[in-house]
Amino acid sequence: MLFKIIFEPAAIVSVFALGTIINRRKASTPAEASDDIDEAIVTPDSESSTDSEDTVYKYGTVTESSVPKHRKAIHSRLLNYFPFLMEIWYWLLTYWIYQGLRAISARAIAGNEAIFHQAYIHATQILWLEHLLHIDVELSVQRFVLEKAPWLMSILARIYHSHIILGVVFLVYCYTFIPRWRYQNIRRTLAMENVIAFVIITAWRCMPPRLLPEEYGFIDVLHDGNNSGSDWTQNKFQLTIAAMPSLHFGNSLFVAFCLCRFSPHLILRLIAPLWPTAMLLTVVATANHFLLDAFVGACVLAAAWRWNRVILILLPIEDFLFRVLRLDKPEDPNDGNIETLQPLLGERE
Repeated sequence: MLFKIIFEPAAIVSVFALGTIINRRKASTPAEASDDIDEAIVTPDSESSTDSEDTVYKYGTVTESSVPKHRKAIHSRLLNYFPFLMEIWYWLLTYWIYQGLRAISARAIAGNEAIFHQAYIHATQILWLEHLLHIDVELSVQRFVLEKAPWLMSILARIYHSHIILGVVFLVYCYTFIPRWRYQNIRRTLAMENVIAFVIITAWRCMPPRLLPEEYGFIDVLHDGNNSGSDWTQNKFQLTIAAMPSLHFGNSLFVAFCLCRFSPHLILRLIAPLWPTAMLLTVVATANHFLLDAFVGACVLAAAWRWNRVILILLPIEDFLFRVLRLDKPEDPNDGNIETLQPLLGERE
């Protein structure tokens, strides 16, 4: 338990810290940038009109309107020097809003037998449909793993609970190596996915196979005491009847899609499909999702990718918060220090 409490949060902090350092600005230091701006402000061109709204200064063609008024603030300078801090903020905002809404939902329905019974009915409907389509393989897969390779189950449990930290690694990689406009599409897709998924799990609650009555034959291997799970994903606020859709599989498929299509490193493009393959086996063998849950999870990601620009409607709120906090959003020259990682991953094409 101590390993789970300490290692996972520490790993996430470490990966984010590494991403912040790798993608720091190297053109100039915060102090140098501040000195440049100070020089521009205090040395106006004597030939320019003092009444002009956009006074021209001797420092190139810098004008008053092009020098953000909060850039001299220490927190603005820090953010400008470490632009990846913005991505950490986006991740925290996306993750905790989604988890917070799930927690509120979990507490709101706690003890409501009617809702849990309806979730059970939905699960049996999925089983019926899968049987009709001849794809009801969940029980057979779990029994095969437990009987033929029981040692594999603990590995699958680790895979299941590793999706958060691997998702963080994926974001740092994409920010560092993929064109910034494409990375922003990826980030918005992950946010949009949470919106769509929360609507589904609220409107159509579904019990996972592992929580079905014993007569169905499924075993809850994720919470049997040996694989007690992640403290980020198992607590009294966890929404348990949220099998549909499977974002574990949807996210893993999205990671593979992005790496195969956008990664400049051949080795990652080759091994990327292994992750959704392993995750599909994991969610089925651990009885945490039905096969159709995984299919809907993939559909949710496809829809989120298609409509990710909907998230841009929140930009006015972001701009307002920046003004309130007296912050200037850092300019993004896409100058990440990619050379420091290239020897580990191969040459860019």
